[in-house]
Amino acid sequence: MKLAYIDSLPVGGGLSRYSLGLCKNLLRYDETIQIDYYIHSDNASKMKELFGLDRLNVYVLKSTLPTNKYFFFLNKILTKVFKFNLEKSIDKEISQNVDDRYDVVYFPSAHMMPFPNLAVPIVSTMHDFNWKYFFGSQIFSDTFCATMEIEIPKWLSKSNVITLSHATLDECKKLFPNLASYPEVIPVGALTVYSDMTRERSSQILAEKSIKFPYILYPANLFPHKNHLNLYTAFSILKRNPTYKEYKLLLTGADTDKIGFGKAEYRGLLNISLPADDHSNYDVIGLGYTTNEFMDALIIGAELLISSSIYEEMCQPAMDAWMFGTPTVLSDIPPFREHEQNIGVKSAYFDPMNPNDIANTLHYCLSNTDEMYQNALVSREKIKKYTWENVCSSYLNVFRKAIVNK
Repeated sequence: MKLAYIDSLPVGGGLSRYSLGLCKNLLRYDETIQIDYYIHSDNASKMKELFGLDRLNVYVLKSTLPTNKYFFFLNKILTKVFKFNLEKSIDKEISQNVDDRYDVVYFPSAHMMPFPNLAVPIVSTMHDFNWKYFFGSQIFSDTFCATMEIEIPKWLSKSNVITLSHATLDECKKLFPNLASYPEVIPVGALTVYSDMTRERSSQILAEKSIKFPYILYPANLFPHKNHLNLYTAFSILKRNPTYKEYKLLLTGADTDKIGFGKAEYRGLLNISLPADDHSNYDVIGLGYTTNEFMDALIIGAELLISSSIYEEMCQPAMDAWMFGTPTVLSDIPPFREHEQNIGVKSAYFDPMNPNDIANTLHYCLSNTDEMYQNALVSREKIKKYTWENVCSSYLNVFRKAIVNK
């Protein structure tokens, strides 16, 4: 089977780890598969582990490469005056490259893309519908949202659609109630990239980054549905207890480096532009988008991994934490509970809209380390039994069904 893999959205983070994990395991599970991976230039810079995989060729989409200032201003003038655009669109480049050389084409981010006009059988993944919601500030433009209203039904009716949770399937049925077909649910396994990393190696990496204090880790971008504000308030409540004087809240993900150093307060985060050597001056650190190796080291070294998000498809950081035996504390929302139901993992949960409940749950977890450690060990054994072999078998069945039904 020859597969075209279209990673054309510059999203990084969990989606990049998902794509890397899926490709590595598809290649491991089926020795006959060959993948041509078309990638956005922003994602290519974050996925060094993708390059060099056997039977996988990486092609950086030329239409996503940065342009120089001369080209930018020339194109702006031509577009405005002569209605002529020099830029090559991503959609056009995909349509030119994906032809009958391929048995099937896979789009891992169909939930945020227009449906393509291709002659090749299409498989896609629908991750979430956060563009349908308003979480306090506008993330997506009105034009984009209107486009998705039209394009999502096309994906659902004209491609073989996968989703990673029953929670997303339920969302799909709620938001698009009159469709003839809906996605097939295939939960994925853990997405740890350096799954063989030892605690000794983790400690070494953290020491090189001057992380020598106890911390709670939240890997997430700064979009409003990630619910950082309630977490800041909760952390400020927790820190009133002198027991947690040395604890930091570490944030990773796109744009979190703009925070730099901060101090959690009841109404938000106080930026500390020039922190003193005294670590008591700040208790929140934004690390930005990290490498996969640093990310896995951070997960291993965390006292707790937290997700305070109010809207997700799944909790990929928690799955990685369970693989490493790191305790988790999560928002009590359906897709996060689904991991417990499907795999049998154990976690602590809180009401994400209640900072006092978040703080109380954090206090309980940090005060009952033996219980949390045992939960983490159970979770580690459970998630190890949910193998990628099962996941890849299901994906390949969908690919084959798409090819047969073209």
